[in-house]
Amino acid sequence: MALAADDVARSLRGSWRLMSQGAKALPELDLSSEGFLRSYGAAILTLPAVIAVLAAERAMSGLPNAEGLFHSPPLVVAVLASQAAAFLCVPGLLIALAPRLVRSPALSGFIIAWNWTEILAAGLLAVPAMVYAIGWSTPTIATMQWLGFAAIVARLRYAAAKATLGAEGGLPLMIVCASFLGQFAVARQLGLWGF
Repeated sequence: MALAADDVARSLRGSWRLMSQGAKALPELDLSSEGFLRSYGAAILTLPAVIAVLAAERAMSGLPNAEGLFHSPPLVVAVLASQAAAFLCVPGLLIALAPRLVRSPALSGFIIAWNWTEILAAGLLAVPAMVYAIGWSTPTIATMQWLGFAAIVARLRYAAAKATLGAEGGLPLMIVCASFLGQFAVARQLGLWGF
């Protein structure tokens, strides 16, 4: 289950291409059972984004980043839990709402594509967090930047759902809405600003 650089690059490229090529980009993703496990292991690639988000959340909480990012363990745990929820909430919700999908290869493909798009999403949404954490923007500007990047993430998530589940319009759109609502709810529940 090792992550080879070529596999990572191919999977990230395939996830990005889902937006323009749809299901034609799926062969770039490893849709095997090993690919399924590897897509969860690849969540480690979001750690740089988690660091940026943690720095922004510390700044929003009035904690100085100069002391070190890990001096508030509850905040560290909350940011890590929020990131884990991004990978688990929507597939879990989909299984709960459509249990018949559990035996479908489409669900496995969806989860693999979802995990790789979430790695891209974490990187994209960490940009406004990083810019805010280093003092180059205000909360208002960071929010506007986040909304701009969130539009790209919404398109990524929509493309992943549409390509893997073969659904048009309604279901992929509901998945995108559920992902953002879930992300917001988890962030608020954990006391985070929500980068």
